[in-house]
Amino acid sequence: MMDLGPPVQGILQDAGYDTWLLSIEGLRVIGFEDDAVMGFVYLFEDVPTLLGSWRDLETKLLTRHASSLQRAGEKTWNIYSVFLSAGGADAVHLREVRWIEEDLERTRKLAACGLTSREGIITALLPLLPIQRQPSLDGEEFDLTQRLERRVASIAPEGGKAVLNNDVPAADVVRLLGGLP
Repeated sequence: MMDLGPPVQGILQDAGYDTWLLSIEGLRVIGFEDDAVMGFVYLFEDVPTLLGSWRDLETKLLTRHASSLQRAGEKTWNIYSVFLSAGGADAVHLREVRWIEEDLERTRKLAACGLTSREGIITALLPLLPIQRQPSLDGEEFDLTQRLERRVASIAPEGGKAVLNNDVPAADVVRLLGGLP
């Protein structure tokens, strides 16, 4: 089973968070903080343990760090509790894990299970990460000429090839694109 600690900590650090390790009742927890957000990532070995103890562990950790959290100012509105497990879950447990995020008491919550890759962890942490866009870089997309021709052709079908043809006068290109009678 995948050890979630190092990749979670690395992903958070790459996103600009300061991180630190702590433990509560033998469970590994990663604390994280930046200028606007702070929180704790609880790392569970299996889903039944996550489901059976997340609420109690959240309460204990928040109680233990209450004085520090009170000094956090406006960040107290952006405290996250993130509950993660590499262990898989059946449909019932998966639904129960998702319900954790609907609990609006104390902190904002993220929860995920079945994490077996860095990409899965990133997906689970997306609400905490900077906006990301996965560009499409397959086949024709590398050929900018073909890409431009396709885009122009989708607007004005007869103008696709003419736009990039130096032998076609500019006035004809404008006409083909629908700009002149």
